[in-house]
Amino acid sequence: MTRSIRRVFYCCLAMVGIVTAASAADLRIVESDHYALHTDLDSDLANSIGQRMDVMWSEYARRLEDFPLPDRNKKFDVYVFDRKADFVHLTGNRFPNTAGLFDANNHQLAAFLELQGRDGLRRTLQHEAFHQFADVAVGPNLPVWLNEGLAQIFEEGIWTGDRFIIGQFPPGRLTRLQADIAANRLTPFKEFVAMSDEQWISDLRDKPRATTHYNQAWAMAQFLVYAADADGHPLFVDDLIDMLKLIHHGVNGQKAFELAFSDNYTNFQIMFEHWVQTIQPSAQASYLAHQATLAQIMVELYGSGQRFNSIDALHNYLRSGGFYLSSENGEFSMAPDAFFCDLTGRWLGPQQLFLDHRKNALAPDLVCVPSSDLRMRTHFLMDADALSYETTIDCP
Repeated sequence: MTRSIRRVFYCCLAMVGIVTAASAADLRIVESDHYALHTDLDSDLANSIGQRMDVMWSEYARRLEDFPLPDRNKKFDVYVFDRKADFVHLTGNRFPNTAGLFDANNHQLAAFLELQGRDGLRRTLQHEAFHQFADVAVGPNLPVWLNEGLAQIFEEGIWTGDRFIIGQFPPGRLTRLQADIAANRLTPFKEFVAMSDEQWISDLRDKPRATTHYNQAWAMAQFLVYAADADGHPLFVDDLIDMLKLIHHGVNGQKAFELAFSDNYTNFQIMFEHWVQTIQPSAQASYLAHQATLAQIMVELYGSGQRFNSIDALHNYLRSGGFYLSSENGEFSMAPDAFFCDLTGRWLGPQQLFLDHRKNALAPDLVCVPSSDLRMRTHFLMDADALSYETTIDCP
């Protein structure tokens, strides 16, 4: 089984009227503290999305506190559709491979539920809503690599029920990044920092190149925010804020980088690549990736008529069938045993990983309690006429 890698990007080009009479007719408005959600999703999901976006808004504001905050009396417009077809109609089918986008001209955000599921939709909104916030706080001239890199940091934020854990290092991203460095696929920093919006969008036509671009942008942003000295003090975050201030006051993105950091791009890239070799995947992100993989496997197998009464039955089915999971390009593959183990490779016991059968549920919940400070529960439901899943996370 291969899990597709979702690609989202903000749009600096005019969309085909993000709101038309036809598309708006069946949408109602659900208001939260900071957002006006135009949607045809069910009320519980719409309210949940609005509440979570408000918490993420506060995360954006806390990290960009040196910049003018958006007017709290003016809510951001967000359009969330149940069906992809309505999103495609909205955007004139010019961005068929995106799960969501931000239109800077109208300052509106759009996304859809179908195909990506609830967890995927929320990640998309965490990403795109950063573009929407930064467009006001920092300004419209944030260079595309940094805009996308920072957005992906928030995209990877883990929701615990009342807060986000930001700054995750997901295992899949690190594996791809290390492979790209080893294969010399990263764009030289001087070229990457100078890349225009138009060049970025043009490169999206080449899917492997687009994947590398996005992951490089995420990694460079992580480096600037989280790289630290031996005592744990951030190395570059103050310089990053200085760079953003320069951009806010009209300085070109590349010039702002050179003034805030250095024009010695080669040395900076060497420092970055050395840092990459020192970082490890975050525990929460690793377990969440395992949980999502098992959930997606269950969705696909249940869709083909397979049923399982226990986690052992699922594991035995995968092992006996010789299943392997691979990345989209086939570069990475692994046996499913890893997803039934903790991060040290030890099997998770029956109280740590199990199926919980609830009355009238479409499928049993997938529950994982790998440690005393992490509990995950995935339940399965129908969204847009397809079996989907949603994971709740508790980090006491």
